[in-house]
Amino acid sequence: MGRPVPEAVPEGVLESAPGRVPQAVVPEELAELVALVRHSVDAGALEQAAALAFRLREHTARAFGREHPYTLEAHALEAFVAHRSDNHRLAAATCIELARIRHRQGDPRVREELTRAAAAWLLVEDVPSAVGHGRALLAVLLAVSSTRGEQGGRTVVDAALPRLVNRRMRALTEASDARVTGAA
Repeated sequence: MGRPVPEAVPEGVLESAPGRVPQAVVPEELAELVALVRHSVDAGALEQAAALAFRLREHTARAFGREHPYTLEAHALEAFVAHRSDNHRLAAATCIELARIRHRQGDPRVREELTRAAAAWLLVEDVPSAVGHGRALLAVLLAVSSTRGEQGGRTVVDAALPRLVNRRMRALTEASDARVTGAA
């Protein structure tokens, strides 16, 4: 059984998966750790890269705070490694959390995070996880859309992403309902 993915995926969404190494902005003392994460990814040592990225995020959160720019960049690096490791649930969850934080901070990069979150979420195959992350993604999308609506700044991508998420959520719940009831 393939995962239910809507036919019409807005241009650029799948290309925006956390598939490129973020330009981590960290203090010099952590640059070596970031370089080790990148080297591990390049070498295919993805478990090591994931452990290092987790360590980096935890360290920056303790040293600078959970919503400090260094910590957010470490989060983005962790999402990238999760995506490369095919851990799309973690990549989606991390990108959704980053989007929440960036929205709260008024950071214009919230749009990038939402696009990455949607791209990672589309790859989540576990239906209950996909539904849970889809609800969280929709909540952030709606919060961002309402804020932008209040400011008069809606864009085409802003409207396309909620539609995409809604379509996939319907497909996921229909597929789940069909399995529960035994319908074909």
